[in-house]
Amino acid sequence: MDFEEAVEKAPPGWRHFTEDDVARLPADVREHELARVPNGTHGERLVRGLFWTLVYHLEPERWDELARFEPIHPELVAALPASVDAAVDVGAGSGRLTVHLAQRSRRTVAVEPSAGLRGILRRRLPQVEAIAGWAEELPLPDACSELTAACGAFGPDPAILSELRRVTAAGGMVALISPEQPEWFEANGWNRIALPPLPAPEHPGALEDFFGPLDPPHEMVTLQL
Repeated sequence: MDFEEAVEKAPPGWRHFTEDDVARLPADVREHELARVPNGTHGERLVRGLFWTLVYHLEPERWDELARFEPIHPELVAALPASVDAAVDVGAGSGRLTVHLAQRSRRTVAVEPSAGLRGILRRRLPQVEAIAGWAEELPLPDACSELTAACGAFGPDPAILSELRRVTAAGGMVALISPEQPEWFEANGWNRIALPPLPAPEHPGALEDFFGPLDPPHEMVTLQL
C-alpha cells in the first residue's frame, strides 16, 4: 500500500513506537523505507506510516505470533502446484507460506529483508535457503523458479510484478495470497480465488489490541506464465 494508505490503516499498536524507533532501523532499511515517505513527514504520521516496517525489523517475534494465528486458508494452499523443482517465497517473513512451499518443492528459497524474521525462518525451516533482498530487486537469476509466491505483501506495483515474472520460468506460476487490489489482478488476466474467511484460531486478546482484528488469508491471485 502507498504511504498515505498505510497511515490511515495503521493498527492500534502504532502507539507502541516513537519516531526514535525509526532511527533504530538498520541503515539500509531506513533508507529504503524513507524513500517512499513524503518530505517533511515526522511524528505520529511517520510512525503510523512505517508501523509494519517497525514491527518486521524491530520486533519480529510479534509478527511471527500474528502469522501463527492467521494461517493461510487450506483451500488456497491446495490450489498451489503439488510438486515443483524450485519455489521462491518473496517477503517470506517467518515462514507462514514458506512451510507449504517447502512441502511442494525440491528446492525452496525465501527472500526476506528483515534479519530477525530470516533468523526465525532459518531455525524453523533449516532446509530452506533464506536470503536478504527486496521484492523490487530480487537477488535471483532469471527463470530460476517454477512457483513464485508471496503472502499478504504486494499489490499491482510494476517493478515488483516485473521481478516476479523475471524469476519465474516459462510454464511456472506466480501466486499472490491476500494481494492488495485483487480486482486489478482479476481485470488484468490473473485467476482470482476468493473464499469465505475462516475464523482465527483462539488467540491472546493482546494480539488484537496491538494488530486489530485478525484476518487469516483467504484470497489469492495466480498467473501462469
